[in-house]
This record gives sequence, structure tokens and C-alpha cells, in this order.
Amino acid sequence: MSRSAAARPPSAGPLRACLAAALLVAGVSGCAYQYDDGLPPLGQRDAAAAASASASASAAASAAAAEHDRRSRVARGAATAAPLDQPLAGEPLQAWANTVLPDASGVSLARDASTAWPGRPARRMGIATEPGPATLRVACRGEGLADVRVTAGDVQLLDFTFACNRAWARPVEVPAAGRLDVQFSAAGDAAANVAYRLTRP
Repeated sequence: MSRSAAARPPSAGPLRACLAAALLVAGVSGCAYQYDDGLPPLGQRDAAAAASASASASAAASAAAAEHDRRSRVARGAATAAPLDQPLAGEPLQAWANTVLPDASGVSLARDASTAWPGRPARRMGIATEPGPATLRVACRGEGLADVRVTAGDVQLLDFTFACNRAWARPVEVPAAGRLDVQFSAAGDAAANVAYRLTRP
């Protein structure tokens, strides 16, 4: 063997391959880290966001319902506390109407509430609904009586006087035109809150 052959350095090919493999293993293990950013894994983030939005909407709806209940209690309290010779207006009037004529019987087609004043024109409230048989429920709040007249065009369907502070009901036929006019007036010298609800069984 010659001296030059013995002094030749080893081939660089296997050394490069070993070095490349070592770097590759180090690189892969260096990328395999984890951290906690407080978020769900990437594949679950859309579902988590939807659940969070749904929970927020539910909480907002619950808060709105609680506020509505609170306002209703306040309005009912005002309606109950007010003397009968003092007509109600605004939310207490609507709370009184909903209390004496609750939406608890059949399908409610229309409702309204107002005040009838002695010596003034009748309080007129129109109803537009599907034709057919229905029940008109009426009530007044005050110290006397109230009159109600129900017409359909030129045809008078109902006309009666009723005592305040209780609910009354009368059957009525909504004509083919689907239009009724309900007129309330005070039957005496005292103002009265008046309300109606038209229902269909």
C-alpha cells in the first residue's frame, strides 16, 4: 500500500448523510412543542365559538325576559294601587288590560285598551281579521258603567252596557270583509278605562 493512499481522508458522503439525519431529527423534535393560548384546538374553535355565541344570546334573552317581567310587575302594581276614579295610561293601562283579559282562551285575534270619557265621542278601535265566529271579551275599570257598540260597515252586531271591574264576553260573527269597529263610551259621568280582546276558539 502506498503512503498517499493511507493518508487520504475518509469519504465525506457517509458523514454528510449522518449530519443531515441528525439535523432532520433535531428539527422535527424542535417543532413538536405545545403551548396553551386558552383557546380550544384548531379543529374545535368554530364549534366553541358557536356555543359561546349561543350562550351569550341565551343570557341576553334571559336578561330581557327578566326585565320585561320586572316592568310588568311594576305596571301591575301601579294599576292595582291606583284608585278607580283615576284612569290609567301607558304601561299600567296595558298591564290592567292584560290582567283582566288575559291571552289564555283560544287564539287572540286583536286587543286594545283606552279610556272612555263622559261627554266625549266614543273611543273607536278597529279590528281587521279573518272572517268567522269569534268571541269579544270586554272590561272596564272605574266607578260606573261603560257602553260598547260593535259594527261591521253599516251592520250593528253588538250594543250593550256593562258594569266595570269584571270581564264580559259575547259571541260575534266577523263578516266576510274581515273588519269590525268597536266603540266604547262612558255610561254616566265618570271616566272609565276600557279594553277588549277578540278571540277565536
